[in-house]
Amino acid sequence: MQAGTATAGKGVFRAGVAFSTSGLIARRRARPGTDAMGQSGWNRGSDLSSLDVASRARGFFMGGNAMRAPALLARVPKVLRASKRYMFFTSVLFLTGVVFGYVAFRRHPVDSSWLFILLDQKFGPMARAMSTMRVTGMAGMVFWNNLKAAGLLVAGGALFGVLPMIMVFINGLLVGMVSGDVARQGFGLVPFILTGILPHGMFEIPGYVIGGTLGMRLGFNILGYQRGLREVRNIKVIVLDTLLVLTVVVVPLLMAGSLVEVTITRHLVEWVMGDALRWH
Repeated sequence: MQAGTATAGKGVFRAGVAFSTSGLIARRRARPGTDAMGQSGWNRGSDLSSLDVASRARGFFMGGNAMRAPALLARVPKVLRASKRYMFFTSVLFLTGVVFGYVAFRRHPVDSSWLFILLDQKFGPMARAMSTMRVTGMAGMVFWNNLKAAGLLVAGGALFGVLPMIMVFINGLLVGMVSGDVARQGFGLVPFILTGILPHGMFEIPGYVIGGTLGMRLGFNILGYQRGLREVRNIKVIVLDTLLVLTVVVVPLLMAGSLVEVTITRHLVEWVMGDALRWH
C-alpha cells in the first residue's frame, strides 16, 4: 500500500491509551464454573471439572500428551459462545468509537487533526519502509504490528479489563476519523470502505474484537477474584481459554488480514482511489 494510504488505513488498528471506567462489571455473584458475567468457560457443555481441564490443557501446552489437539480445538467454539456478552460489548464499543470519530471529525476537523499528526509520527516511518519491501516483508511487518496490538489487548486485561476497552474505543474512533477525512476530501465513503477497509478488515477487525473480548473477560474475572467472587483455578482456566483462542483464532485472522492488506487492498486502493486519499 502506498505510504500515505497504509498509514491512514492501518493507524486505526494500533492505538492504545489509558482510560478509567468501572461501571461494566457484572452485578451478580458468579456461579461455580461461570465467569464474572455469568458465562461459563471451559466447563459449559463439558463433563470435566475446571481443574481437570486446566491440568490436561496445561499438559498439552507444555508438550505433554494428556490432552490431544482435537479436544482442545473442540473447546474453541464453547469458549467463544461463553464470551458472547463480552464480544457484544466489545463490538458495540468499537462501533460507538467509529460513529463518534466520524461525527467529531466532520464537525471539528481542525481540532481533531492532532490525532492524524500523532499517527503519522508513529506509523509514517513504517509506511515508508514498507514502500521498498517485497510483499512478504510488508505482510510480515503488518502482521507483527497487528500481533503486538492484539497482545497488548490481551495482556492489558490484567488491569481489570480497562486497557482493552480503551484500545477498542480509540481504534474505532480512528476508523471514524479517517472515514470523516475521506468524506471531507470529497471521495465517496462507500468506495473507501469497500476498497480501503473491507478486504483486510473482514479478517483484522474480528481478530481485533476477539482480542479485546479476551482481554476484557480476563480482566473482569481477575477483578472478580479480587472481590472474592472467583477461585484461583477459575482464573487459570480463563487464562488457558485466552491462550487457546488467541493461538487458534486471533493469530490466523491477523495473518490472513496482513496478507490481504498488502496485496488485494493495496492494489484496490491504487486502482480505484489513486491519489484521492492522501495523508495530511
